[in-house]
Formats: sequence, structure tokens, C-alpha cells
Amino acid sequence: MGTKEKTSKEVYFSVLPDKYQPLIEDEGMEERPEERLRRKEERKKRRKKYRRNLKKVCTFSWRCLLCGLQTLTASCAVPLSAVVVVMDAQRAMSSSA
Repeated sequence: MGTKEKTSKEVYFSVLPDKYQPLIEDEGMEERPEERLRRKEERKKRRKKYRRNLKKVCTFSWRCLLCGLQTLTASCAVPLSAVVVVMDAQRAMSSSA
């Protein structure tokens, strides 16, 4: 491992507008129980909505996948069965002749 060398960093300064108000976080304030309950309910609603949308997406994707697989198998199976039927018909006609 190489040793870490001290390097200088570029620092950018900007002029703040006259109406600038810094954001102050309320770390010292305790949250009231009704506020906590309200936030908890909001989170539950969001989760429920997310789950419902995810369920819709999954079911629609599953249907599309099944439909595609059925179409693929039908398109692959039809020519083979048609060839087999034609060959069987030719054998039957040549053996009866």
C-alpha cells in the first residue's frame, strides 16, 4: 500500500444574495407523538401504493412473457407438424400405390 500524501484542495467562494436565509435544522426539538403517528401513516400509504403498483407491473410483465412464449411455441410447432403431416401423407400415398 502506498502512503497517503497531503494535497491541497481547490475551494470556491461565492457571494450570497442579500435575502439569503440559511437552513436551520431542529435537532434539539423533540417530535410530538401525533406528528410521528402522522408521518408513520404517510409512509404506510406510500408503501401500500408502491406495492400495488409493483404488483400491477409484475402481473402485466408476466402476462406479456406468457403470451410471447405461447406465440413462440405456436410459431415453432406449426411448421414442424405441417412437415410431419405432409411426409406421413406422402408415405401413405406411396405405400398404397
